[in-house]
Amino acid sequence: VLFVYHMFSDGDFSFLLTLGSMVRMFAFVILAYFLFTKKSVSGVSFKFLQCYVCVFIFRLSSILNYEGYLPFDRSGDFIYQAFEVLSLVASVGCVFLVLGPYKHTYEKTNDKFGSWHIPSEFGAIYILVPTLILALVFHPSLNNNMLTDVAWTWALCLESVAILPQIVMFMSNGGVVDEWTSHVVASLGLARFFQLVFWISSYHELNDKFNSSPGGEHVGHFVVASQVLQLLLMGDYFYFYIKAMKDGRPMVMHPPVVADAV
Repeated sequence: VLFVYHMFSDGDFSFLLTLGSMVRMFAFVILAYFLFTKKSVSGVSFKFLQCYVCVFIFRLSSILNYEGYLPFDRSGDFIYQAFEVLSLVASVGCVFLVLGPYKHTYEKTNDKFGSWHIPSEFGAIYILVPTLILALVFHPSLNNNMLTDVAWTWALCLESVAILPQIVMFMSNGGVVDEWTSHVVASLGLARFFQLVFWISSYHELNDKFNSSPGGEHVGHFVVASQVLQLLLMGDYFYFYIKAMKDGRPMVMHPPVVADAV
């Protein structure tokens, strides 16, 4: 972080976007490495991985050829995009391990999110469709391209709830969370916190009642709310995570509010 900050940043506040992307990238690289060395994908939700692969694809489609959603400092020249590409590669690698060599270790029966009226492997549709609708209603116009503006918003909105399948799987496993997986999920929450801090100070730049979305005047408020939502959904998780780190014990989530709500 210090190296990237000093070498590729002008010290602008927007570096928080790059910092969040960096933490998220490390989380998925660590997850891929952990699954590969353990030779097992037990405890990892395939739907959670599906959602994050979509997050990175949608976000990259809006930042590789456009500058509207890039950090203002030098890290937005290529470092931020590089972290997002590496995150996509790592998450696709995790999906490959689930579908390929370690398929026999995937706990499909515990990956219960969205297993209502449709085949379990398509459960992520219950997250993808509602977030797409919200992205169509609330999207900024910093790229002046509706497709990429919606894609960026879809990625942002999808990431806010992409953690749900993983939390549901933790609860299905009796609340027991593998040590490395617990660090990965906590890192994703930390990355979101950095981005929330940035957008709290910059959300007003997204509000534009003259843009192409019906909720254009409140896009900034929607962006902040979506990131707060993820942290709220993970509030229970963070409590047990910090408690486990403090006590030096394996993390266990007792069946509480999140499982009942889902």
